[in-house]
Amino acid sequence: MNYLSKYKIPALIALAMLSLTSCLKDEGFENGTYGLNGIGGSFVSVPASASNPVALSLESASGDQDMTLFTVNYESAEKAPEDIKVTLVKDDAAAGTLTGTTLVPASVLTFSSSEPSVTVLKGTRVSPSFKCKINTSTLDPNKAYALAFTIKSVSKSGVGIPSNLKTVIYKIALKNKWDGVYTVTGTLSDVALPTAAQWNGWTAYLETTGPNTCAVRDMSYTGGIFHPIKVAGASSYYGSFGMIVTFDNATNKVTKVESPYVPAANTRYAELATGFDSNGTPKKSIRVKYYMFQPNTVALPNPRVTFDETWTYVKPR
Repeated sequence: MNYLSKYKIPALIALAMLSLTSCLKDEGFENGTYGLNGIGGSFVSVPASASNPVALSLESASGDQDMTLFTVNYESAEKAPEDIKVTLVKDDAAAGTLTGTTLVPASVLTFSSSEPSVTVLKGTRVSPSFKCKINTSTLDPNKAYALAFTIKSVSKSGVGIPSNLKTVIYKIALKNKWDGVYTVTGTLSDVALPTAAQWNGWTAYLETTGPNTCAVRDMSYTGGIFHPIKVAGASSYYGSFGMIVTFDNATNKVTKVESPYVPAANTRYAELATGFDSNGTPKKSIRVKYYMFQPNTVALPNPRVTFDETWTYVKPR
């Protein structure tokens, strides 16, 4: 049974409808990239599904946050003749086809009703964006997550659901509000190696490791979680030493600096400088002063290296 006989549309009316519908569509509709497998008529679709998977970055934060996702289109020669409710379902089977990802657990999602849906209002063609809430505090920022939704049903009889445009898949990355690309300037003083100097203008990636923590990755020399330096003008870095920074979510101040290599064989570790009020403005600049201690070289309580730096935000990572 073909589409026209299934929906019992008289041949002449059907041809007129198809002709009128095609006049309203673009090349993608005509060649079957989207639409009801290239056939006209009335149907609903998720245009975003043509871009599967859709990349989405969310803030790694405590508590629920709003998540604005996709719209649903009513595809027809005429605008919606009545309110058309489109019921959706969270589709873990579809999300599971996205390799290298973990499914977003249902426990972190909150919907406005027991059955997620959107409504294409009478006289329109496009629904409001489908929204829900997500709590990312228990999700691992080192993982990529997959989330998918599929059109389950339509309230108006005779409205089709195209198999090629009913499911949208999201690939979600978590980033906190300090995540990004920064330029590092400032000074350093190394009492054990006086020829060591700051590599002014090195590029640092602040990479989310938790809701309020970032690893500082050197992208100018090592490509790792290290601090590059200049020694008598030559490029170098401090081995077995790097920075993981913790921020106060309310004040944006740096409250902790630690090295990921502790305990290090060379005894190096990091601490925030005492008596210095570090601060940071997300997506602008961060001022921080911290130490590298190395007890096997410089006796405690004295640090070996003192860093006094400004990390200036450049762009998203």
